[in-house]
Amino acid sequence: MPEEKINIERKDGKESVIKRIITGNDMVKVYLEDDRLSVSVEDYFKYDLKNRTSIDEDTLKELKENEKVLKAYQSCLRKLSLKDHTVKQIRDHLTRKELDPDSIEIIIKKLSDYDLLNDEKYCQSKITYYDNENLSFRQIRQKLKKDGISDEIIEKYLFRDEKRENDKIEKLVSKYTRNNRNKSYKSTKNAIISKLVNSGFSFSDSRDAVDNLHMDEKNELELLKKEYQKALTKYQKKYENYELKQKIMQNLLQKGFGYDDIKDVMEDGYE
Repeated sequence: MPEEKINIERKDGKESVIKRIITGNDMVKVYLEDDRLSVSVEDYFKYDLKNRTSIDEDTLKELKENEKVLKAYQSCLRKLSLKDHTVKQIRDHLTRKELDPDSIEIIIKKLSDYDLLNDEKYCQSKITYYDNENLSFRQIRQKLKKDGISDEIIEKYLFRDEKRENDKIEKLVSKYTRNNRNKSYKSTKNAIISKLVNSGFSFSDSRDAVDNLHMDEKNELELLKKEYQKALTKYQKKYENYELKQKIMQNLLQKGFGYDDIKDVMEDGYE
């Protein structure tokens, strides 16, 4: 930053002597005898600080109030440089800094005028992102509302596409099926329906998608035998006889296998 040196001239009364001024592109640093200020370029010229040797008490008070606004504005720029934010999110950020409502709106307007805050662009971008993440229509809407996007903007850009919703469900069913591959068909089905409903898809659509899953009974039996062997290996080091059987039975029931099927496999394993 270029530096402008000011001759020190001490003043009697309630005035602060300017010792040094450092000018930059976006703000000016003013060093006083016992203090320092960050001043906007606009205030630098407005108060003619270049040609002053001291600052009176009233002017200093005004500059300090303006400094709060300047620093709050700079904090918004830092946040927006990391990721996009909505008007609501930035307004909440400024409110936590205890700025007065008028100052908050001045900053919001300035950021909006520079197109650094744009709820419509934010909404469009998030819809594309959430859609690619296979979020449901309802879940996307909820997230946008939580971020502070108005109903008017959401309705302008977010549309429900039944085919797209079904495609998302199919992809998620495939994913959840892989994640539950060590569980029974019944347990897998219930887990998938629960996940889909929690993700914002309707219960009927979730149930229909899961009903289209087909699991070979032979594969189900082989999976049960495999899980039985794993449980046996796990528990036989600590338990035996009746207690061992109970632990294994409990483990397999929790994975959704039927009691009679478990009993048959256990009997075959113990005989």
